[in-house]
Amino acid sequence: MNKSIELKAGEYWERLDHFLTAFLQDLSRSRVEKLIREGQVTRNGIVVKKKSAEVFPDDRIVVEIAIEEETVFVPSGPLRKLFEDKWLLVIDKPAGLPVHPGAGPKRETVLDIFRHQYPQIDEMAETERPGIVHRLDKDTSGVLILAKSDEAVRRMQALFQEREMEKTYLALVTGSMRFRNGTIDQPLARSQKNRARFEVPREERHDQREAITDFSVIREFEKFTFVKLMPRTGRTHQLRVHLAHFGNPVLGDVLYNKSRGRDFPRLALHALRIEFDHPFTGERVQVTSPLPMDLRRYMMENFKRTS
Repeated sequence: MNKSIELKAGEYWERLDHFLTAFLQDLSRSRVEKLIREGQVTRNGIVVKKKSAEVFPDDRIVVEIAIEEETVFVPSGPLRKLFEDKWLLVIDKPAGLPVHPGAGPKRETVLDIFRHQYPQIDEMAETERPGIVHRLDKDTSGVLILAKSDEAVRRMQALFQEREMEKTYLALVTGSMRFRNGTIDQPLARSQKNRARFEVPREERHDQREAITDFSVIREFEKFTFVKLMPRTGRTHQLRVHLAHFGNPVLGDVLYNKSRGRDFPRLALHALRIEFDHPFTGERVQVTSPLPMDLRRYMMENFKRTS
């Protein structure tokens, strides 16, 4: 069920989104832009999908808003803060919580909670994913950096692009690793058979990108291994693809593990630590997230069995 809101312009406005944001103050700028993009706004009876469209005196603007979408968002819980200053917020992301909305049914995301706790981020230039510096897969837990301003986003993303971020992950992988430590230096490209997957190409491809992962074994168990991973590059699914290519896919990986998640309830991958020089203060920042209880419990149960 939709509710129609009718507005009549009393003066000239250079942009439709600015006009609507001014008069519909209960809606965020990103929500206004989404309504325009989805064809829910008409001007004098004609649908307008350009947020930069002009509004003239006496124009009649009608906005259709789904009533169910007007409900106030109440987060399931607060973000777990590991570090915060006036520019950055570093959180401990739980497994199962997506970083931002994607395809499929609507569900709570880190961005939703971030917006609820810090409504000022809706004033940022990036309206779709304000404050998102980088991402973790939905089922990966651990350290995630969020930015509170456009300039903070730009500076943090530059650190990632220039490989100035030192990242450490922990994972449970199937079987035993062939080496106690080493480097997996294999390029990645999107799978030509399944667009949701990435792969190490069998032959050189124009779309492949360099990907390098250092690893070291922490402890071997009977059927799996606990490993530390230090990616030098930050490609999508890099750790998961490299480990699967190496013959040791991550437990619970429904995309790259033949078990399709039957060996562990979720992706057994945790972003343990991130270290960088603060782009505003120059100070060295190191943030660590403790290993989640589900991974600890799994290792303890299997340790007892093999001891």
